[in-house]
Amino acid sequence: MDHKTGAKRTTRDILVVSGYLNQHHITVLINHWPSRRGGKMRSAPQRFKAAQLHRRITDSVARKHPQSKIISMGDYNDDPKDKSIQWIMKKKEEKILHNPMLALAKKGIGSLAYNDRWHLFDQMIFSLNWYSDPSLFLLKTAVYSPAKLRTLRGRYQGYPFRTQTKGNTLEGYSDHFPVYTILGERKD
Repeated sequence: MDHKTGAKRTTRDILVVSGYLNQHHITVLINHWPSRRGGKMRSAPQRFKAAQLHRRITDSVARKHPQSKIISMGDYNDDPKDKSIQWIMKKKEEKILHNPMLALAKKGIGSLAYNDRWHLFDQMIFSLNWYSDPSLFLLKTAVYSPAKLRTLRGRYQGYPFRTQTKGNTLEGYSDHFPVYTILGERKD
């Protein structure tokens, strides 16, 4: 429920920030799509509504700032191969975004584990012009999961070291590992 208007909310907001990194126009979308509470299939329509909002935003940015390099990041609560993520990647069967996290997911790398299965809900997705403009480019995109962020022993060994579980404080960090990207710039 929207607290200002009283209208029913269909998804969470997406924070959009635009600016310049040196002379390059950059637009960053920060996402936290609806959770899987109630089950993946039952909650999928809410994440698809978030995907539709995402598409409206990226289309708008592309119209207003065609040269803007887009970075979309956050907790999508879906894996790179799931329908909502795949849908934002293409428009009329033409690829419009690239998700380097898909290759990591295929290798079994995840940012969180649930029921002994790794998921890569935390992703960084990029507009295609990151790959066509050699002056500002992507060097690496990865999941940050050093030992200090992992549970060291017990049933959940190797999982992210949580701050809480079942109401107990664990003094960990998060139930998700962070993701990051490293950018490079060529100065001529």
